[in-house]
Amino acid sequence: MTQPAFVAPGVVTAFCPKPTSHTGVVVMVAAKGDGVVVLDSGMAEPMPDALGPALELLGATTADVRAVLSTHGHRDHTGGSRALRDASGALTYFSADDEGLAGFAPDVPVTDGDVISSGDLRFEVVTTPGHTAGSVCFYEPTLKLLVAGDGVQGVGSARKLPVYYESGTRYRASLRKLLALEIDTLVVGHPLAWRGANTHVFTGAQCHELLEDSFAAAEAIRAAVAAVGPHPTPHRAALAVLATSPIFDHFDPGDPVEEDTEATLDSELRDLAGTAVR
Repeated sequence: MTQPAFVAPGVVTAFCPKPTSHTGVVVMVAAKGDGVVVLDSGMAEPMPDALGPALELLGATTADVRAVLSTHGHRDHTGGSRALRDASGALTYFSADDEGLAGFAPDVPVTDGDVISSGDLRFEVVTTPGHTAGSVCFYEPTLKLLVAGDGVQGVGSARKLPVYYESGTRYRASLRKLLALEIDTLVVGHPLAWRGANTHVFTGAQCHELLEDSFAAAEAIRAAVAAVGPHPTPHRAALAVLATSPIFDHFDPGDPVEEDTEATLDSELRDLAGTAVR
């Protein structure tokens, strides 16, 4: 699963280790046009070496990297960007809204509708806030390829709800936006446990099914938080409601509750109260 592989003509997945993560790896994408575009750069420490096998599969080297695009500012997705820039002169692209998370400013800030071209490849920026304020996806319309990073969360894992720190309301709106796209291949930022499989690449009908399941899971979380109302332990009360939902029959919050799960519930509580993200 952690070997690079083609997911579309001229486009391969790559993997960066993340030892402290329940997922184990960050999924990166390398695409070869007139030079190489890297989408999400993984952790700082293993880069640029972690990208080497994918570049080799493309018949390229680190020196061929021209652009490093990040789906959001978390450092497991931007951490290797400066190493790639130093090694190749590549420009970094991500939303200025996530500059604080990344710890550095993008060379080129991106916003909705921007296009980053490389040869015949055209990566369109689709703003998808929710996981973070500056989350974006990159869509290649000819290949009908969507690189989603952490902007699509599925139904979570055995220990975590779908993770969105910034806003559940905005996350669901972003999923609706993605459902309007024609997608043949969808790549997420970490392997997801989904319908009995553990994967990072979805194809054909799976793409919209994953988006629909992601929306249903987030809507169930919203409804559970709304049903709890004022409560001395709102996290636990909401989790008790979610335990009755078939969407989350795989989920056991355990004790203590994961910080990411608490963050998701906090996001919904803030949206319900109409307060800004902390």
